[in-house]
Amino acid sequence: MGKKSTVILGIALVVILAAAGFLYTRLAPGVQNSQLANEPSQSEGPASSSSSSSSSQQTNPAPSFPMEDSQGNTVQLSDFLGDKPVFLNFWASTCSPCKQEMPDIQALYEQYGDQIHFVLVNVGAAMNDTREKAENYLKEAGFTFPVYYDVDYQAISTYGINSFPFSIFIDAQGNLITYGQGKLSAELLQKGLNLMAPDVVPAP
Repeated sequence: MGKKSTVILGIALVVILAAAGFLYTRLAPGVQNSQLANEPSQSEGPASSSSSSSSSQQTNPAPSFPMEDSQGNTVQLSDFLGDKPVFLNFWASTCSPCKQEMPDIQALYEQYGDQIHFVLVNVGAAMNDTREKAENYLKEAGFTFPVYYDVDYQAISTYGINSFPFSIFIDAQGNLITYGQGKLSAELLQKGLNLMAPDVVPAP
């Protein structure tokens, strides 16, 4: 652990710094904690103006990254893209805000899990977490949504994420739709699902 872990962490931090701002430049700069990026105001719908209409025509393909499933098999985010919308969440069992939003995510998974891919990525050492801690937490809490594990910080460095929890909403074509950093309320989680999958999830 000493030297190798330090080198990996050092490289990861450099990559994260280089990638930081990826989502901000692709979707919306300056999004606040516990809000969604590109959130339409109550007075305007997604296609209420020419500017929003032109913005909706832009596509932002979601970059892929490798991760491990609960059996230790390597899978790619791209394995889930292109057939169903994807709810992507970065979390840790050592993160209190992450754990606070888990019951709401579980409820949405039970409701929409057959129509939406739920990809919850444990960030491990980035939050001083371990797979053993995470698995024990999930078992004790009774959560059944699919969980994956970041490998050598590749997931968080791909998106330049350095605060948790962090949720990303990807449509059925594999395009980034919106994201939220920090704990999201049940209403905002459902709103994010609605924005990426309006045919599946009714507007809250």
